[in-house]
Amino acid sequence: MVSSPIIRRIVSLFGHGAVVAVVALAGLALAPQSASAQGGVSTKSKAFNQWRLLCREKACAAAHRGTRAVLIFGYNTSDGKLVMQVRLPPDSAANKPMVLRLHKSGALLHLTVDACGEAYCTAAAAADRTSQVVKMFKKEVSGSMAYQLGQQLQIEVFSLRGLSKALDELAKHKP
Repeated sequence: MVSSPIIRRIVSLFGHGAVVAVVALAGLALAPQSASAQGGVSTKSKAFNQWRLLCREKACAAAHRGTRAVLIFGYNTSDGKLVMQVRLPPDSAANKPMVLRLHKSGALLHLTVDACGEAYCTAAAAADRTSQVVKMFKKEVSGSMAYQLGQQLQIEVFSLRGLSKALDELAKHKP
């Protein structure tokens, strides 16, 4: 059923059939190279200012790599809904809050670091709120995120330039 060791590991971490297409592309978003081939599976990457569309086979995600964190949008493979996830360094504090603040409007998005593995920790927007998050993000050019990294507060600025185009392209690859 699941042939890739990376995907098997992700399934074991996240399980229960709600495997997100974004999850399969996590390593790609975290890797500095723009495209690679592993095990005969090709990866395609297309840039949209500060955002990239990454596709491996039929799974695609829109991603922005910050200083240490990665913002990712992709489709949930179980129900086809667009979801948003933030990948944080593995030494982030699990079960702690993190916040995204949009610079122009000052809007805040409160998330919780809910799962940590060897490669990264995750925080995700509620699936039923993703369309609202996208609408807010499309009106902005940048934001900041704050999360606990070890015993320190980590603050990163992220760009939203190119997000609209990346999401438009992502929609063409909806499962």
